[in-house]
Amino acid sequence: MKKTMTAQTAERADTPPIISKSTYLVGLQCPKLLWHKVNTPEVFPEVDAATQAIFDQGAEVGALAKKLYPTGLEIGAGVVERRAVDELSRAALAERRPLFEAGFVSGRAFARADVLVPVGRRQWDLVEVKSTTRLKDEHLPDVAVQRHVYEGAGLSIRRCSIMHLNPQYVRQGEIDPSALFSTTDVTDDVEGQAAEVDDNLKEMARVLDQPRPPKVDIGPHCEAPHGCPLVDLCWKAMPKHNVFTLTRVGDKAFAWLRQGFRRLQDLPRDEPLRGKQAVQMAAIRSGRPHVDGEALAAFLDRLEYPLSFLDFETISPAIPIWDTTRPYQQAPFQFSLHIVSEPDAVPVHHAYLADDSADPRPQILKRLKGLLGSRGSIIAYNAKFESQVLRQSTEAYPAYANWWARTEPRVVDLFTPFRNFHYYHPDQLGSASLKAVLPALTGKSYEGMEIADGAAANLEFMRVTFGDASAAERSRVRAALEKYCALDTEGMIEIVRKLEEIAAKPRVKGET
Repeated sequence: MKKTMTAQTAERADTPPIISKSTYLVGLQCPKLLWHKVNTPEVFPEVDAATQAIFDQGAEVGALAKKLYPTGLEIGAGVVERRAVDELSRAALAERRPLFEAGFVSGRAFARADVLVPVGRRQWDLVEVKSTTRLKDEHLPDVAVQRHVYEGAGLSIRRCSIMHLNPQYVRQGEIDPSALFSTTDVTDDVEGQAAEVDDNLKEMARVLDQPRPPKVDIGPHCEAPHGCPLVDLCWKAMPKHNVFTLTRVGDKAFAWLRQGFRRLQDLPRDEPLRGKQAVQMAAIRSGRPHVDGEALAAFLDRLEYPLSFLDFETISPAIPIWDTTRPYQQAPFQFSLHIVSEPDAVPVHHAYLADDSADPRPQILKRLKGLLGSRGSIIAYNAKFESQVLRQSTEAYPAYANWWARTEPRVVDLFTPFRNFHYYHPDQLGSASLKAVLPALTGKSYEGMEIADGAAANLEFMRVTFGDASAAERSRVRAALEKYCALDTEGMIEIVRKLEEIAAKPRVKGET
């Protein structure tokens, strides 16, 4: 490590680091993050699977966008040295063809355009491709620094656009790139930021040339526009019940931090906290859970046997995989269903996991229609999601629409008593998610599981179903997926039982 750092220092002494587009965007978010990105990249954690999947998805979207320019020319594929890319790009300008990934150096800045489209004899349109379904504010400085670099390198840029996914696109057969993408002209917005770019680059160069990172306080920039990969470095001294764990605290936590308050317990007793925040603070100070027995009893009274505990796992790819789906639409590939027929009955488990790349929604709808019957409560955690997934699935397969319209009123959201803080345990740390409630209330958790959250389930299913996984690997992952999804519904059973004990109601409505 010391060798690498010494070599980097020596290189920087001769050649000041060039600020790439991605580096520029990091610098806008946090100068400390900028300094570490360039000067001590070894402190960054390895890119995790979820982040890599986002990168891969972006590359897939970019590749589809290029099909809209069939005469386009790829510049410097595999070439990373920036001045070499600059030379290749300048040589290609004379071809007057759409250029993919053309990169130029201007001063200490470097940028590569997704697409440069020739206009007339000497002008170019800049097209930046994003895997989002709409224009975002964070896209504008991205394009602004690109335009600054290209014009500084001698190009004449006529128009700047963001090409993004069309949220209304519905796949039917092969993907149609001309319908999949929408384009938003951002020329005027980018021109409005032009004056700031040069000043920003100069300030970033000054930061990078310092021997040590600048001191930057914790702030909203730690989370926006993207979560900081070095958050553990800056936040490592934060205690368990820190001010940021207060439910719905917003930017107020940063104000408290500036006043010297790190722990919630250290806030003045007369700090105006109301509702859920007051409940959370009282639980922390007492060290005991808050229980609204009357509200819990009223919730439990809504439940009718048989109790059907349901959970889905879904995928939501940027580029739709199955017909009748849209970009980022949540489509189910797995469910777990535990049915408790009557009080004290042993739960009966039913499960489904798609076993190939075909659209699994018809099978899921068919099986659930047969399993859920015509009576009893269907219990889900954050049930709005499960209901939406099923509703959208029946829109694609309308033969099941009437069944779901009759069945949906039976859905009960187990999230309700926790969202409303009718029960709150200090170990929830302000969260009412299933991952927070289950261990706090029952002692069970997802810790140590091979697949321990929905994002990992999504990625692993995609990898072994649509990727190049061996039969043994596919079998192992599928077993882990079934175990994970089953724990979600098992956990809900345990939560209901605990709530019955807490509310002193050993039976719920529907008892026979």
